[in-house]
Amino acid sequence: GHLSDTSLLCPPNRVKLNTILRLLYRMELAPATNLRVVGIDEWAWRKGVRYGTIVCDLETGRPVELLPEARADVLAQWLARHPTVEIVSRDRSGMYADGATLGAPQAVQVADRWHLLRNLGDVAERVLAGLSLPPIPVEEAEPAGTVPPPQPPKSRETRREAERRERQQRRQALYDEVHELYEKTKSIRAVAARLGIDRRTVRKYLDAPQCPHPKPRGSRPSILDPYRDYILARLAEGCHNAAELYREIVRQGYPGSRTIVKDFVATLRRRARGEPVVRHVRLGPKRLRRWFSCPPDELGARERRCFELVLGASPAARETYTLLQDFRGILTERKAETLRSWLERAAGSSLAPLRGFARSLEQDMDAVMNALTLPWSNGPVEGHINKLKLLKRQMYGRAGIELLRRRFLAMGR
Repeated sequence: GHLSDTSLLCPPNRVKLNTILRLLYRMELAPATNLRVVGIDEWAWRKGVRYGTIVCDLETGRPVELLPEARADVLAQWLARHPTVEIVSRDRSGMYADGATLGAPQAVQVADRWHLLRNLGDVAERVLAGLSLPPIPVEEAEPAGTVPPPQPPKSRETRREAERRERQQRRQALYDEVHELYEKTKSIRAVAARLGIDRRTVRKYLDAPQCPHPKPRGSRPSILDPYRDYILARLAEGCHNAAELYREIVRQGYPGSRTIVKDFVATLRRRARGEPVVRHVRLGPKRLRRWFSCPPDELGARERRCFELVLGASPAARETYTLLQDFRGILTERKAETLRSWLERAAGSSLAPLRGFARSLEQDMDAVMNALTLPWSNGPVEGHINKLKLLKRQMYGRAGIELLRRRFLAMGR
């Protein structure tokens, strides 16, 4: 007989587990027919190690298949059994593009817009990883003006400074050699084999507009950061008791020790009255990524001040931000007619990650243009992947593909 979805997910206590599994395997799953628009994405058996493929009917919003592997030939075989498919929405991986081309050559492919927006952050992070940005003020009593000027060099070089300078000279020589060999071979693999270094190092040096410098140690984010404004306000009101301030911020959720608060208050006491409290930190690419890829109105006032300092300190950062925000506007406002001119600008950029991103869009041009002109996206697919994660955790990650597939499709229908 028919077994309801509720009995599958929440079986009564009197029913034995083996009975539930036996009934689940006996239950017939109606095959998906007359599919016209499908969304395809990968799901993780084990993140970073093994992946499968999920297929959803975008017209009904329901999952229709769970494939055990994320391979082009597996997807092509499944699509070949469903010749009615007219539109395939996918991420920008070449694997799914090849599988859709082989299995459903008649179908129109659509690049998912969320994945395109995610690519913006990836490009920003790759650019920022090759830049040497100065530290910026992130905490102050009054808005900061400009980036602090570099300290003048000392008259006498210490041994540690000499060693640091020699390492930078060797790094510069390797940087020059990587670019020279790449101009001759046009192959990252060949350059890595010739110099005996990792291909990721070769790619990092090729992406960097100048030889990377090691990032000096700067002030790290403090556990006290969310409560600094409150402490500064209380000090301005005349409360200079560190113990009392500690008790007040603990009630607000501060999880740190009293010593951190006492040291901070003691530092402020030693300062002259009215002198601004400024702390400089060096922000990494992962933290700056959001500033470059999100809409400007999503940044807070302090974030905007800091971001303006970053853009003012690096022409490459300004170029990256302008191009990425222009591309975001093309996606969100569906300006398909301006995509070609943007690609020409990005192809002429001085930054290798932006040029590479433009080349990847050119190679997938039809799917990208369809993303700007058609309404389909992989949003429903991402939602079902979250449900699949929950189901896997309920079974402690030990279910095989058949049991996982049956439970997932029964839950989705």
